[in-house]
Amino acid sequence: MEVKFQNIQKKFLQEDTRIAIIDIGSNSIRMLIYENFFSSIVPFFNEKAVCELGKNLDVSGKLNKSGKEYAFKILKRFNEILNVSKINNFQIIATAALREASDAQDFVREIENIFLISVNILSGDQEAEYAAEGVKVSFKNVDGLVADLGGGSLELAHVDNNKVLEKTSLPLGVLRLFNNPLIKKKNLPKYIKKLFKNEKWLAKTKFKNLYLVGGTWRALFKLHLFQNDHPVHIIHQYHLQKFELLRFTNKISRFNKNKLKSVEYISKSRTKYLPFSSIILSEILDIASPDLIHCSICGVREGKLASDFLNNVDIKENNNNSLNFISKKRGDISENYKKYFNFIKSIFIGNEYFNEDLLILACLLSHMDWGIGAFQKAELVFNETLNAPLLKLTHRERIQLALACYWRYCSIKYNPKIEYLKFLNNNEIFSSKQVGSALRFANSLTSISTIFLDEFKLYKRGDSIFLKIPSLHQEMISQQVIKKFKAFSKELFLEPRVIYSNNN
Repeated sequence: MEVKFQNIQKKFLQEDTRIAIIDIGSNSIRMLIYENFFSSIVPFFNEKAVCELGKNLDVSGKLNKSGKEYAFKILKRFNEILNVSKINNFQIIATAALREASDAQDFVREIENIFLISVNILSGDQEAEYAAEGVKVSFKNVDGLVADLGGGSLELAHVDNNKVLEKTSLPLGVLRLFNNPLIKKKNLPKYIKKLFKNEKWLAKTKFKNLYLVGGTWRALFKLHLFQNDHPVHIIHQYHLQKFELLRFTNKISRFNKNKLKSVEYISKSRTKYLPFSSIILSEILDIASPDLIHCSICGVREGKLASDFLNNVDIKENNNNSLNFISKKRGDISENYKKYFNFIKSIFIGNEYFNEDLLILACLLSHMDWGIGAFQKAELVFNETLNAPLLKLTHRERIQLALACYWRYCSIKYNPKIEYLKFLNNNEIFSSKQVGSALRFANSLTSISTIFLDEFKLYKRGDSIFLKIPSLHQEMISQQVIKKFKAFSKELFLEPRVIYSNNN
């Protein structure tokens, strides 16, 4: 099916696939640049500066003077980067501080003079909507409450089966609370409850999941991840159960200044806000009562771009674009991963522990040759795959894929670090071994070129696995190929059979 784009999208694709977005928040300013947002929502440039524009805004009613001075320096730097990179497709959004400050108009006018484009000041509802859209493009089947905690506000959005329903924006930003002399940690829960009480839908709705967006909550989850020796050092899709997170937030909310100074792993610009963010999160957990809480690195920025450019894009076609994009990035110019997949897919039909989507990715991500020893190559490919820029993958799926790609390059008698194996059950480990062995065998059959691979057939019958080879290509069946075929068959607990045929 041909993808239908709006005119602006056609023009965008024809001229330049790169796009940038600048987000002017109450606490920080960030610029992201994407190589091709239609194929990958992971930016190749991501820079943040803490300016604290909204500091003391509740008291003065104006933007923080020193924050404005620093913000202009940062924005001029961002403008220079865009100019040097010749990136013409960019937009600027702003949130709570510029919605509320009495001098925001003058500040915006100066920004527009620098970039020569308009600044889009989002309403609270828009911010909540885009935060939810950002989660939707980076998770599968979003169902629950999206909570975006910024410096000046907290946005909440109810998403049911990927559709955004109720939404709201509340004055609960960490910078705002931290600098408000009337709100202390001890009376913050009461203040939050009062605000939540006005949002009737919050108490009436049962939320299965809670998706957290925002730098302070990312810092909170990062701290938990490292303190608990989680093997996958990726904050996106890191999730916890309610009781475990409550225990953690209750501990962090009691931290004083001295205790906060000893906190490791996270940015010091976020550390001082940890107790406030923990109290806010505890109150959300109390009223929403989700089963699982997930951390998202995507939010308003990704949601804004997705709303602009991906709304009319067919999901299946977009997934194919992403696969082909990664294929080319990994040097698979001929998209050989498709031939590998077609060759082995019949063996894994109905495998509930390694589904078709994962199988395609295994064929794609395993295509890497570092030109070094097999075991070292396996370790490098394992780490490459584990950290692949595919945001919709859960941590469990990342480990499954990494294991399959690991065993693609070395014998199954070797294993990566034990903490990764402990993360999966036995069936998931066995399935990863089988896929890795299948790819190892397929590669031995084709070597560098896959030109003949679509002429070979691989299938199961009874207690045997058959490799059907055209007689014309029988010279390709070396002892090494037979050895790998037997090893693969053994992983499947099947007898290996090779058939030569005059027909394809």
